[in-house]
Amino acid sequence: MNIVKVDATTSTNTLAKVLNKDRKEKSFCVSAEFQTQGRGQLNSSWQSSRSENLMFTVVFNEINLKTENQFALNALVCLGILRVLKTYDISNLSFKWPNDILSEQNKICGILIENTLNKNLIKTSYIGIGLNVNQTHFENLPKASSLKKIKNIHFDRNELLNKLIDELDEIPKELNTHSIEHIISVYKRYLYNYKKETEFALPKGNSFKGQIQDIATDGRLLVKQNSGQEQFYAHKEISQVF
Repeated sequence: MNIVKVDATTSTNTLAKVLNKDRKEKSFCVSAEFQTQGRGQLNSSWQSSRSENLMFTVVFNEINLKTENQFALNALVCLGILRVLKTYDISNLSFKWPNDILSEQNKICGILIENTLNKNLIKTSYIGIGLNVNQTHFENLPKASSLKKIKNIHFDRNELLNKLIDELDEIPKELNTHSIEHIISVYKRYLYNYKKETEFALPKGNSFKGQIQDIATDGRLLVKQNSGQEQFYAHKEISQVF
């Protein structure tokens, strides 16, 4: 997979969409040393120091995935990153649904996937990834961490990026060889607080305690409240209090 490297951009997802208008590859990557308007889920910002972390977007054209199965793509991205991090002996890795990666219950990686559709098919997927690598100070972010904070060593970001790209490049093949149910079952092995009492927040400010029971093939989270009531939630409808 070819990698386009730039010094700075608003966000790698935004730049990737512009570059993709003139590119013919089935896949490529855009990586930046710094983002001026890095984005996370639900329009949140992504804070990252210049030249200390990895900020990149992987583009898959002609992925042709049914929209109702798009969570499988999300799960495979998380699992691909996890496999690479395991080679560096990063401890106690887990996924905070739907697409944050934690180590020792602290966030080290965030993922933002944006898709273009043709009827009920995903035609192009822009997979934005922010991985905290060598940054050690996170202002007003007590639950943020990095690979350097965990291992107390400096990481070669280029080597790490190449390993991640090689792993993620296998995703289209994995989508064609594994069932959605299998992919989600593997994802659930690393699900943070799976079947443990957790506090959940709702958009209007209410909260309740319950347990994650399952994940549907469309990515919705099945939560059982302590009252016994069970309900499926999409990621915009609920969040874990972290």
